Amino acid sequence: MDTKTKEILDDVRERLREANDNRNIANSERLLSVAAGAFVLYTGITRMFKTPLSSLAEVAVGGALILRGATGYCPVKDSVCPQHEITVVERILED
Repeated sequence: MDTKTKEILDDVRERLREANDNRNIANSERLLSVAAGAFVLYTGITRMFKTPLSSLAEVAVGGALILRGATGYCPVKDSVCPQHEITVVERILED
């Protein structure tokens, strides 16, 4: 491989490591977010000419859910629960 390809691959690896460090949702939540986002996005696109205003909202929400699942980071959850070091399961096991 040439040096440019190696630089790009190293950059992608570094970004994936950084994304993993900022992750605040579990893998099951990520999977459900992507699936729900794909469904909402699909319904928004298919009904675009019947109800354009609500369809645009569905497209936006579906895209946001897909982004949430793809990155593993949810800014809403981060603002509501800023201390995500201890999960619910760990709290139950401590009691």
